[in-house]
Amino acid sequence: MRKAGSDVLIIGGGLQGCSIALFLARAGWQVTVVEKNLAGRHASGVNAGGLRSLMRDVREYPLSLRAMDMWANLADFVGDAAAEACEVRLETSQIALAMDTAELQWCEARSQDMRRRGIQSEELIAPAELHRLLPGLASSALGGLISRRDGHANPANAARAFRKAAEAARVRVLEGCTLHDLAPRPAGGWRADTDAGRIEADWVINCAGAWGSDVAARLGETLPIKVTALSMMVTARVKPFIAPVVIGIDKPLSFKQSAVGSLVIGGGILGKPCLNEDTSFTIMDRMASSAAATVAAFPVLAGVPVVRTWTGLEGATPDGIPFIGPSRRHAGLWHVFGFCGHGFQLAPAVGEAVAQSLASGDLDPRLAPFAVDRLPPQQSRKDEASP
Repeated sequence: MRKAGSDVLIIGGGLQGCSIALFLARAGWQVTVVEKNLAGRHASGVNAGGLRSLMRDVREYPLSLRAMDMWANLADFVGDAAAEACEVRLETSQIALAMDTAELQWCEARSQDMRRRGIQSEELIAPAELHRLLPGLASSALGGLISRRDGHANPANAARAFRKAAEAARVRVLEGCTLHDLAPRPAGGWRADTDAGRIEADWVINCAGAWGSDVAARLGETLPIKVTALSMMVTARVKPFIAPVVIGIDKPLSFKQSAVGSLVIGGGILGKPCLNEDTSFTIMDRMASSAAATVAAFPVLAGVPVVRTWTGLEGATPDGIPFIGPSRRHAGLWHVFGFCGHGFQLAPAVGEAVAQSLASGDLDPRLAPFAVDRLPPQQSRKDEASP
């Protein structure tokens, strides 16, 4: 069997894996990425493309703020043409709608808490400004939260851009390449048996997304995730009427209007994950709840036809933030997965922070909250979302 040497083997060619690969390669490391499907095939390339700091877990804010700067200067990392194709639109805002008194009270409490923490990016928005920014909004909307720097990008093109930039930095990306066995070598480092042959590396980074828990389990580590199939839909084109991304608080609401006029609608609606078949399916009656929440907020959209739906497999941790850090069981192993459906915006900063941690030998302090051993033992269970 052919052997190939590599400083780092990354399992998973999604946005997180390719971002880490890019920054490691630029630091002079030899990197191989193995991806059993197509790079960016699942969560990375089929999400809503939100560049959102709004309503993030406060533990993610240091990474999110750095990532926003990186998205604003994306050409520095992937080149001018690729950055343009990513269609980064910042400062169009993201707005969380308060459609009832309880949601408005939550917004007020959240705003006060964020100010106490020294985070100024989330502002309360009054009804008058809300209706000015969102024509056609239901008169029942009471206010909400706005993050004015937020925006969106094209997720499929972004996943492709980071993959191509990594390859330009001499990263070897092996698609359609299944990992069959992974084990530490007696003298140190790792041995992986794959469809491309045996790969030996000093370091392994588990960026396997919805399959990340399975990779960890092969090596005796229990890192719990729930496998989900987050669903999206897109409508026929309508006349442009909003620029911000609109999200719900307690309602299954998330949508933006694309440059061509179609509405891209999400809202955390779960489809049916089929992890063993590497696929997932939408459940149409659940999609109806998301459509109903959109029409309740924007009655003018009633009757706009949905033309396409899709899902992407993702892993969600019990506490809602990802695992990012070194294994506590094996030297030379890192885990980076479980982004709970909101890892797209974080990816450049995660790649930079992980690469700097490996290169320096010191854990970037921004990664400390994501330690792989942070959960109490009773939560160490892997679930799959019910169909």
